[in-house]
Amino acid sequence: MNILLQNISFLVRNPGAIEQSCDLLIKGNRIEAIGKNLPAPENTDIIDAAGCIVIPGLINAHTHLYQNFLKGVARDETLIPWINSLLFPSVAAIREQSSAGNERPAYLWTATASIEMIRGGVTCCVNMDVTSDESMVAWRDLGLRGVCAYTLTNTWVPAELRGEEMKTRQKVTDFIRRWHQPGGLLQVFPAPSTPFLCDDAMLQWIRDLAKDMGLGIHIHVSEIASEVQDSLRDWGKRPFERLNDLGLLSPNLTAVHCVHISPQEIALLADAGVKVVHCPKSNMKLADGVMPILPMKHAGISISVATDGCGSNDLLDMWEEMRASVLLARVTNNDAAALTAEEAFRMATIEPAKVCGIEAGQLEPGLLADLAVIEPDGAHIRPLFADRLIQTLVFCGKAADVRDTIINGEIVMRNRRIVKVDEQQILAEADRVGAQLYNRRSQFRY
Repeated sequence: MNILLQNISFLVRNPGAIEQSCDLLIKGNRIEAIGKNLPAPENTDIIDAAGCIVIPGLINAHTHLYQNFLKGVARDETLIPWINSLLFPSVAAIREQSSAGNERPAYLWTATASIEMIRGGVTCCVNMDVTSDESMVAWRDLGLRGVCAYTLTNTWVPAELRGEEMKTRQKVTDFIRRWHQPGGLLQVFPAPSTPFLCDDAMLQWIRDLAKDMGLGIHIHVSEIASEVQDSLRDWGKRPFERLNDLGLLSPNLTAVHCVHISPQEIALLADAGVKVVHCPKSNMKLADGVMPILPMKHAGISISVATDGCGSNDLLDMWEEMRASVLLARVTNNDAAALTAEEAFRMATIEPAKVCGIEAGQLEPGLLADLAVIEPDGAHIRPLFADRLIQTLVFCGKAADVRDTIINGEIVMRNRRIVKVDEQQILAEADRVGAQLYNRRSQFRY
């Protein structure tokens, strides 16, 4: 089936190239053509986009979907107390269910989170932590493009929550072989949770696994100041210096947060081609600090923006995240030009496509047909001016403005209706199961 979007008022090829009054033709899972008055081949589904803005699908480069059952739950705590009081008990409750053979919660938290993202024009995400086959099934059912960052730890985390190391190594290798589809909808990357949760041998094994199987690596680094202090105490070097000595810094590595990072480490990242992910709302909520985005930008580092998980953000809204990244950069640098709307839009499209290793993030013939149709009917986003369109989208756009979402050449939301699953049935079941897990969580103490 082909798809033809007709009468598009504004088409954003990328933040610096906007077309007006045009059509876009999709054949299979790729964009076939962009132009005026394109003919419709046989067996074509026609979408009238008059008055609409078509944009590349937004890409959420880092989140934790299991935390979708933790929205609004977190106390006013910083990272380590938050992990002990909220995350560890939640993971314990999840593992209890999993040990009893019940993997349904993983399907439900993935499905509800994915519905939220699809409704906001997100076409791909990177999901880290609690890993289950059911999460991959949910992505497949909804049609969301996903990268599973399979989390690995062998220190600090309570032993009962991380499992036996050699069995875990085998499990991740088997999971990759089962689900990783280069060029397909679903991928799997190994993900050491953070340097202080892995010893040198584990990090080297992950390095070699990724190299042997042609995978990316996803990792949290230097989110809080004490993480750096502990690294200096335990290894005599800062986190990125340790990763560099272990041979992990490369274009295949994506580092999340990077809040407490030195100029020397920034130079290491730039030289190695490491990509970074900025999670502004999460960092603000946990009082982590602020990523030094300006020196990273000036060093030429690829920077993406992402939501992080709902336990430290509460929403999976990339529109809010783009805005937050711009405003935070400007106020912390006392510079109204520190980060532009165009740069923030790029951080939500082009740059995270590199993180995921997919041919997306822009609208051009030959690239993947991952896109969203924005219907700018609300007073909050009017009037529209062609020469200020990206600024209007970044500063005024809302997830609710998304009317249609197309992923891999397939319509997954049309006229604001999720088309591939029964949304209301999933949400009702998620309410019930999420409440059960929340109540059970209180039985565990860390």
